[in-house]
Amino acid sequence: MVSTLDSRDVVIDGVFERGAPRNFPEEMNMAQTIARVAVIGGAGYLGSTLCTHLLNLGYEVASIDTHWFGNDALTPLRGHPCFNSEQIDALHSDDVLPFLKGCQAVIWVAGLVGDPACDLDASFTYGCNYRSTLTMAGICKWLGIGRFIFASSCSVYGRSNDVMHLNEQSATNPLSFYAQDKLVCEKALRTMADDSFHPTILRLATLFGWSNRMRFDLVVNVLTARACKGETLEICGGGQRRPFLHVQDAARAFASVLSSDLSLVTNSTFNVGADMNNHRIIDIAEFVCTEIPSARVNFVPNTTDMRDYDVDFSKIAQTLGYKTEFSVPRGIAEIRERMSKANGINIADSLYINEKMTRQVIGKMWANGHRVQAPAPGLVGSAA
Repeated sequence: MVSTLDSRDVVIDGVFERGAPRNFPEEMNMAQTIARVAVIGGAGYLGSTLCTHLLNLGYEVASIDTHWFGNDALTPLRGHPCFNSEQIDALHSDDVLPFLKGCQAVIWVAGLVGDPACDLDASFTYGCNYRSTLTMAGICKWLGIGRFIFASSCSVYGRSNDVMHLNEQSATNPLSFYAQDKLVCEKALRTMADDSFHPTILRLATLFGWSNRMRFDLVVNVLTARACKGETLEICGGGQRRPFLHVQDAARAFASVLSSDLSLVTNSTFNVGADMNNHRIIDIAEFVCTEIPSARVNFVPNTTDMRDYDVDFSKIAQTLGYKTEFSVPRGIAEIRERMSKANGINIADSLYINEKMTRQVIGKMWANGHRVQAPAPGLVGSAA
């Protein structure tokens, strides 16, 4: 039996409250057709924010996550009548199946994220990302779950010297294993599309902002946090361009796809962000110094990170009516305020750094004699 949500139940500032006033936005126009959503990676930086957002919109939400970073991010949602959380590896189809039944949509925000984490072990990355994504998509097709929304990345554009404003039709140029992995996942999902399976690919800009499962390995977050702690900010190069996206705005993008007419999103790719949030890395440092005047910056002329791209976000705005709410300076102010209440948080702890936690997970697997499956030839790392 599907549980129901009282119109006054809501999660406010990360806390579930019964009887709170609530206004349903236009995003709930599709409530009759999509009632229950599974979020794969629901305990993560983006996933936990997304679960909260979907619950506040009135969806039933099932979080499926390995809980490598624990599940404290979901603590505020426990007891919510329309939420459940399961600790499951997405590769284990027998475990996943019971929790997908009754879902009309699946959102993939799982897997290894970021260049440093994905570079540690190609076989491990293959299993966590490409293989897991395609396994989950196959399960969805078998169960008749038509909506599958995949979190990709604007990193697939890599570096662009000639094109100033890259749109979804622009050539991709992935410079990292992470970006290559995202691109082959995109291509595989598009080949699976048919009359009953409708993948949507969201190429997210670089995320920032506070989350219940915080990350301090994202450029805006870590520069702000270090400035708050009085540490010197080291900027390598600084002229590289990046698009940025607040984690709450990212959650809103997934909700926009869920509520949109199927004809607008089936087998479609959208860049997710806002033109106003295309910035150079040096701009981010300046924003931090404006918010935290005591911040000190040291510029290193050379950089090993060659990514440099400026992205056009007009398609998602014009097609779905999507708009972001957070500017980078507003996000920096948010982080500074949260840091002031974080009671001596250790921003270097592996709990907040994807690469460190991934290294620990891989180390434990090897120590226990477990070997992950090697990538199939030509799959990961071969997309261009």
